Amino acid sequence: MRDKLIDLFKTSALIQGAMALAGFGVICYLAVVGRPIPEILAALVGTIVGFYFGTKVTRPT
Repeated sequence: MRDKLIDLFKTSALIQGAMALAGFGVICYLAVVGRPIPEILAALVGTIVGFYFGTKVTRPT
């Protein structure tokens, strides 16, 4: 288990996932409480989530 966790940190998959989840959570929170979502935050979270899922795609060679 420890080796797998270290491998996730080395490939930064754990960090990417945490950032994507945190950003999405903030946007959901702002939407639920009725506060406006800053445009820069939406763009930043969209970029992070897009990068996170984009790295999960395998391309045929």
